[in-house]
Amino acid sequence: MSEVSQELIRSAMAGKGLDALVCALPMHVLMLTGYWPIMANSIAIFTAKEVELIVPADEVENARAYTSIPLHAFEPAALDRLVNPVHAVTEPLIARLRALGLEHARIGHESEQFLQPASYLTMNLYNSALAQCIEKVFPEVKLQSADRMLEELKARKTERTLARLRRGCEVAKHAFLNGVKAIEPGYTERIVASLFELEHSRSCKGQPFDRVESFFFCMSGPNSGQADSAYARTRHRLIDSGDLVMVHCNCSYDGWWTDITRTFVAGAIRPEYQKMRDAIARARDAALAAIRPGATGREVDRAARQVLERAGYGPNFTHGAGHGVGYAAANPDGRPRIHPCSDDVLEEGMTFNLEPAIYFKGRYGMRHCDMVAITARGAELLTDF
Repeated sequence: MSEVSQELIRSAMAGKGLDALVCALPMHVLMLTGYWPIMANSIAIFTAKEVELIVPADEVENARAYTSIPLHAFEPAALDRLVNPVHAVTEPLIARLRALGLEHARIGHESEQFLQPASYLTMNLYNSALAQCIEKVFPEVKLQSADRMLEELKARKTERTLARLRRGCEVAKHAFLNGVKAIEPGYTERIVASLFELEHSRSCKGQPFDRVESFFFCMSGPNSGQADSAYARTRHRLIDSGDLVMVHCNCSYDGWWTDITRTFVAGAIRPEYQKMRDAIARARDAALAAIRPGATGREVDRAARQVLERAGYGPNFTHGAGHGVGYAAANPDGRPRIHPCSDDVLEEGMTFNLEPAIYFKGRYGMRHCDMVAITARGAELLTDF
């Protein structure tokens, strides 16, 4: 069972003149089959009539719990020889392409490098090697980049996927509400990040998720001022009284990702911090009001950016106001792109982050990043806390 309706995928394929899709990136395997690979060695084959999954033998039992499509196992390792992962998977891939009669087909594939979560569990990229193998064995096959089509398919979420993202955001919410107790002078950034991780683990108890990956990052004082360019860095810096403390969270729940940031104060809030917080809140509200089906990414970005410019923070808002989130977290090219130059048209079912921010290099920074879904009426805030 694919996470995007099979009818929608096949309609998109027909529009591109494709007979089949062959995808290996975990987020695309998830979208096409409903299964999130453990070691990222799986390959999805999607045709006008069939959906099949080539999967490591030791993942078959796990995959069967998530999908009812035909599974074809291969051995990713052996004791009597060293196994190249590409060679191990190409034999069953070629066999299945031949069995499905795709020797002369037009096949869509992943031709570019997509941003993937930085975990060994989801980082085995061999799309170019697979393409070369297919071309060598089947010289009559016409390979065609499906990158743009895949991005468009990932942009609009089904109600089932939206329900999972809502639940994931709810889990993250409790981690933030409980983790705020760790924002104290005398703790290091690493300790704060670890305590948020602990609260997140507690929040997952009783939730219907099989696999959860959580990444919390903490940046305080002057480190928060460079969080626009090095947001995923947690250091041993000791938090001082009066510091701004930014906590950024990327969490995956069975393959669906959240992207959330909150900024706290260690101790009493200073007047300049309150001014920044108020400006960011107004920018967020303006952007939320601009979100509707048919609006463009640049219109939403402009709504937030104008508020910060009028408050005197225009030069300090140094990135786009958001990007698509769901099948990946930190993907600035994910649709829709909420950016001054983006003509991406917002559609019902799209999900993205909204992250107005103010950075003073070498001093401090503040960012508030929410998850948003687009409904027929406008914006649904998934992180209302």
